[in-house]
Amino acid sequence: MSGIAKMSIKQRIKSAMSKKYLSWMDRRSPTSKSIKLTQKRIYIIPSKMGLLFLMLVVLMFVNGVNYQNNLIFSFSVLLLSIFITSIVVTYQNMAGLIISAGHGEAVFSGKTTLLHLVIEHGSRKTKDGLKLGFDRTDSLSLSPIKSKRQVTLNFKTGARGFLSVPRITLYSVYPLGLFSCWTWVRLEFEGVIYPRPLFLPYQYVGQTESGEESAEQSVSSGVDDFRGFRKYQAGDSLKHVAWRQFAKTNQLLTKEFEQPQAQGHWLDWDALPGYKTEQRLQVICGWVVRSHEENREYGLALPGLKIPAGRGDLHQQACLRALALHGLAKPMVNAT
Repeated sequence: MSGIAKMSIKQRIKSAMSKKYLSWMDRRSPTSKSIKLTQKRIYIIPSKMGLLFLMLVVLMFVNGVNYQNNLIFSFSVLLLSIFITSIVVTYQNMAGLIISAGHGEAVFSGKTTLLHLVIEHGSRKTKDGLKLGFDRTDSLSLSPIKSKRQVTLNFKTGARGFLSVPRITLYSVYPLGLFSCWTWVRLEFEGVIYPRPLFLPYQYVGQTESGEESAEQSVSSGVDDFRGFRKYQAGDSLKHVAWRQFAKTNQLLTKEFEQPQAQGHWLDWDALPGYKTEQRLQVICGWVVRSHEENREYGLALPGLKIPAGRGDLHQQACLRALALHGLAKPMVNAT
């Protein structure tokens, strides 16, 4: 059998074992919003240092018995008791911890988001030497946890939709480094990932309330000729706030600009024939971002969903969320 064939067989065996192992892990530790670490979820094995320590104890014990040296014999028994006690201390340092998922900040696909989670416990003892991350090579060292701690993790996002986070590893070698204790948790974070914006020229569909195209001109808070001031409304772009007027009168005002604009501009799904679903979402996402930056009034029309024309941060968030979740169903999550 050739070397390539042997390698292929090894890879298939490794892949099959990995799938079975991950399936077992999913059954043993399913996704949840909050997880309490119990004996079922905590794993502990001797570390490399622990194995060397144990070998040293065995050698000392053998030499003590061989040479009938009570001092060496007693010292080896003492070290063995320390080794066994470390098992209990290392386990208790993680037992009882409650890890709860918060929210992940909404970002565009491919960007890094911040995951907010809480680690707490009801014990009087401080939990020390804990590290948290997606793998041990890039983990966050946590300061001692007395009762409760807010933790933030960086996570590079993937496809649009509901925020899906892989297994998070919490591990420790406290107190002596003789044992490695860890757990894997899959947490349900609240949050969505927006489509990656693709910036192409606008293809507005101007409509009146009756649904017919309109060429009427209107005045909006755009970016052309200055028209005047109006009272600030929640969601107005901070770029158009009259800060000089605020300094003089202590009243928030928004600058209004005059520009030609068709009534009821819609960012319409049907304006992009020939595009695939994800491409349409990316292009419309780019239109939403640009319209918001230019403080244009716009509406969003997707299959089965229409968001009326508006502007401001809240309107933009509503449109981006609709694009992110288009055609997706909320995944089922286990209770705490």
